[in-house]
Amino acid sequence: MSDRESLFSLQRAQRAILARAQPLAAERIPLERALGRVAAVSLKSTMPKPSFDQSTRDGYGLADIPPDFAEYPELSLPVIGEIAAGAPEVGSLQQGQAVRIMTGAPVPTGCSRVLPFEVCREQDGRVTLAASLLRCPETYIRRRGSDLVAGRVLVRKGQAIRADHLLMLAENGYVGVRVVRRPRVEVVCTGSELVNPGARVGSGQKVSGNGVLLSALVRGTGAICAGTASVPDQVEQLTRALAERIEKGPQVIITTGGMGPGRFDLVEEVFAALGGETVYRRLKMRPGKSTLFGLVQGILFFGLPGPPPAVHLLFHELVAPALRGMQGQRRPVPERIPARLQEEVRLRRAGRMNLKAGVATFAQGRLVVRPAGRTDATNAVMLLPANRKIFRVDDRVPVHLL
Repeated sequence: MSDRESLFSLQRAQRAILARAQPLAAERIPLERALGRVAAVSLKSTMPKPSFDQSTRDGYGLADIPPDFAEYPELSLPVIGEIAAGAPEVGSLQQGQAVRIMTGAPVPTGCSRVLPFEVCREQDGRVTLAASLLRCPETYIRRRGSDLVAGRVLVRKGQAIRADHLLMLAENGYVGVRVVRRPRVEVVCTGSELVNPGARVGSGQKVSGNGVLLSALVRGTGAICAGTASVPDQVEQLTRALAERIEKGPQVIITTGGMGPGRFDLVEEVFAALGGETVYRRLKMRPGKSTLFGLVQGILFFGLPGPPPAVHLLFHELVAPALRGMQGQRRPVPERIPARLQEEVRLRRAGRMNLKAGVATFAQGRLVVRPAGRTDATNAVMLLPANRKIFRVDDRVPVHLL
């Protein structure tokens, strides 16, 4: 692969990744464990909702009234019984009869409308009401199937299952659902200067935070972080660490660090020695110069740079779409949305797309974004075009919302 061929744009890199990040096999899981999982098949309603005609008010159910009712200012009808919510048998109403009925109760055959208690009065087994009420278009009856018919799609294939989906599925008798399996991810952070969180930090050393960061980011996509490790910049140890992870058979391996041109940047060398097939080794964007993607024994392999800000950005743009694609999500790449800049952004040089961490909010009905500070929680990635070095306040820039 020539250097020219290896310079992938972000879009080309995403297409190459998704072409290799095919959905995993399906599995059946209990409904209560399905939150956030991706439906492997479309899940449809099994019954209409409501499943019977039901009253929406406490009141009186009335049968059809004779056509000459308008001759009378009031009507007095016999009350033949009472129907509570959950009643197993409700019988039927004949013309000119009424029945006391509660909210949610099944409406008997022959009942054409319900009138609320407050507009009626009952005495000695009869209910009296103004005849004019019968002209009201509101019947206070929720007809069978008026909310949802049987066979309607509740959750589409490739859609993540949410809490309101669980409610609808439970109401339709689902106790288990078929979902796409979650990819398992192994993380290896390289660097002789790294120590694990909680360990003593010696001279020239620093805490390795990328393992914690990537574990959280992986789980945020719905995938499984099967393990993290830190290894020094030594060929033997890095080879052993990666070989051990390959042996475990995950779907994805992510490394951080060791991707520059320096003498101790060994990831690409070890990846090739283990039989890795490189798809790209550089991207035409910043960050992205020290980046690798390929396959090793069928496992997707992402070599990311070491600085955590770059890891964070590149994970969202490259790794997260792969993990979502492997879970069968229909749109694994986030949509580009225009936002107005709240602060000026100056780049050192133009010529390549720049990814910047951003904080997006709504102000006066429009989406606005500013560069994320050191302690800000990033919720957007700004994709700054390659043809400019200065982006001024109120300029429109594309963003991916996280």
